[in-house]
Amino acid sequence: SCSKWRSEFGPMWDWMVRTKAKWDELEGRIEAALARRSTHDDFSMLSELLKELGASDVVNKKLKAELSQRLRSITDSTIAEVESDDEEEMEKEKTIEAHRAMCKMCEKHAATFRFILCAHVCICEECIREELPSAEAFEALMERKVYAILPGDSPICCAECKKPAVAIAQTSAE
Repeated sequence: SCSKWRSEFGPMWDWMVRTKAKWDELEGRIEAALARRSTHDDFSMLSELLKELGASDVVNKKLKAELSQRLRSITDSTIAEVESDDEEEMEKEKTIEAHRAMCKMCEKHAATFRFILCAHVCICEECIREELPSAEAFEALMERKVYAILPGDSPICCAECKKPAVAIAQTSAE
């Protein structure tokens, strides 16, 4: 009878309905975030949505790919901004060179690397070499003057404010 079915399958059915509602809500938040034009200020929120999507049992490869692409796009545009501001930044660097802060990690060397998004210049070459995941990552940073930290990479946090960075840029040649 109906009540026997309900007593056997009702709790599972209720769980499935609640789970589907949670998935729909998550997908709705992701779709709403992707519908807006994103800036670097949205990076943390989009990263959290990607983590939440990965932690859920939702299998939506399209949303995951779109979210990952949007995060890469924000990272790329942030790097482009850093590179375009490089000349202006070099002039600023010359005026404050004498007042350059020391590395917040070792306190031995001048800080010459900037954490992007917080913009703190607070780590030296020796310490950033230790923080990056590999020698290849350090070589890429030194060659390109910027290193992007993509979604899924191990986070690298600012030595000053401890916020996760999306990129690290060299502010001047040593």
